[in-house]
Amino acid sequence: MKEQISVPVTLMRGGTSKAVFLAQRDVPSDPQARQRFLLALFGSPDVRQIDGLGGADILTSKCAIIGPPSRPDADIDYTFVQIGIDQPSVSFEIVCGNISSATGVYALQERLIPVQEPATTVRVHNTNTGRILRMVVQCAHGEPRVEGDTEVDGVPAKGAEVALDYSGTSGATTGRLLPTGQARDSVYVSKLGREIPVSIVDVGTACVFIRAADLGVTGTELPGQLSSDIYEIAEEVRRWAADRCNLPASGTLTPYQILIGEAQDYRTIGGDRIVKSSEIDFVARMVLNGGAMHKAFPGGGSVCLSVAAQIAGTIPAEARGSHAGPTRIRIGHPSGVIGIFANVARTADDEWTVREVHFTRTARRLFDGTAYVRRALLEVG
Repeated sequence: MKEQISVPVTLMRGGTSKAVFLAQRDVPSDPQARQRFLLALFGSPDVRQIDGLGGADILTSKCAIIGPPSRPDADIDYTFVQIGIDQPSVSFEIVCGNISSATGVYALQERLIPVQEPATTVRVHNTNTGRILRMVVQCAHGEPRVEGDTEVDGVPAKGAEVALDYSGTSGATTGRLLPTGQARDSVYVSKLGREIPVSIVDVGTACVFIRAADLGVTGTELPGQLSSDIYEIAEEVRRWAADRCNLPASGTLTPYQILIGEAQDYRTIGGDRIVKSSEIDFVARMVLNGGAMHKAFPGGGSVCLSVAAQIAGTIPAEARGSHAGPTRIRIGHPSGVIGIFANVARTADDEWTVREVHFTRTARRLFDGTAYVRRALLEVG
């Protein structure tokens, strides 16, 4: 018996992230076998992921599994997987807005749906959340376009626009736009010895928003500049929020932990650009358990933040100085600025509802080939 098995893979960039794309037929359906397969494919657990396809960074240790639609209002099924790096974790908690922008491009190139010019609308069923994502992919000559005028901070070159509509993802993780029923809650933080205000909002992905100033920081910090205490506090808040949202205690990603600060000048991660306070509505930093910071900003998190900024009483609306909308919310992140249009309104029974939320990314196919997985790593025991 051969000591390695082969599997067709495609590497795609979506927004500011990269992911290994797999056809659903090539992935084990049994949950335990699937976990062993994905960990072996990515070379986890290992801080360098040296014996697999992982990029040793949260933005590049991602997987998208694409298959035929399992519901009639979709063109494809999309399952997002976040692969642990130094831990043997395989998480299906989130949707990943950046990688979702590449799913339509992939589906068209794989001829899973027909190409229409000058643009094709792709209906993507995200199995993580059970929600439908809609995206419009620019096409020419029977293929998705690569070149264009759309610029994404954190991506070196301009590209063809992929317009994503997340309007149908309200309550995707918890079932409610405001999981606790309130725009603002208070949580006691043991490390601070006091309560701090937070906001939990769920659109695309559930997020817990924390005032950076309550943790003694500005929100303009870059990766490597926050102390370990900040990450410990943020994780304590995330666990509290997960409990309030009835999410699994074993989760590691949701709700996203996002620090919010008022608009202010700051230098980006590359050091070659100063973002002016006049360019943004506020600064935001996504932090992760284990002491990492997102080098740009997650797509799902940006959708949620843009909606939260238009709900009266939330931490983002406070930092912005208004909850007026509909409007394009400008988020200042470590790599620059991302703008998300949202339209949030009150219903007749005084509930908040998301009428519209969409954003723009670029996506590109980077590599096709065959990966080899050690058979011994797939065996039990």
